[in-house]
Order: sequence, then C-alpha cells, then structure tokens
Amino acid sequence: MGILGAAAGVAGLVLVFVGVLLTTIASYPGATSAAALRPYRSGAWAGLVVFVAAVATVALAIVWLAILDAHWLYVLILALFATVLVVLVALAASVVKATT
Repeated sequence: MGILGAAAGVAGLVLVFVGVLLTTIASYPGATSAAALRPYRSGAWAGLVVFVAAVATVALAIVWLAILDAHWLYVLILALFATVLVVLVALAASVVKATT
C-alpha cells in the first residue's frame, strides 16, 4: 500500500514540474527561437512520460490490492516505481543542466 501513495505523490510532483516548464515556455516572447525553448519542451515531454509511468504504477498497485494479490505483479510494481524514481532524477538533472 505504501507504493500506491508514494507513486501518487511522485506523479503529483512531476505534474508540478511539468507545469513549471510549460509556464516558463509561455513566459518567453513569441519571437523566441525554437532552439532556446528546446530544453524546456524536451523536459516537459519527458516529464509527461514520467507522469504517465507514475500513474500506471498507481493503477497497477490498485489492481494488485483489489484483485490479484499476485507476487509477480507486486515485483513488477516495485520495479516500475524504482524506474520512475531513477528516470525522474535523471530528468531533473538534465533539465537543470540544459537550462542553466
């Protein structure tokens, strides 16, 4: 049950991160070059992928709790959550590096 809450929390955190990137993109003037906005757009798209993966983790955890109670599904959920965390850290580092 802890994974369910943690994955939901990570999904919320990532959604805020994507919102900040989209707000940053919107704050630039219309004549801003695509090259200047590319790191923000790439980060926003990658963040959306991480968000979807975190929501998928939540959905699988609900299925595991409500229906299956299968060990293999629990292991899959743990692996997916660990992957989400690793990718989230890599994404944050790459966006910070690309935008500073």
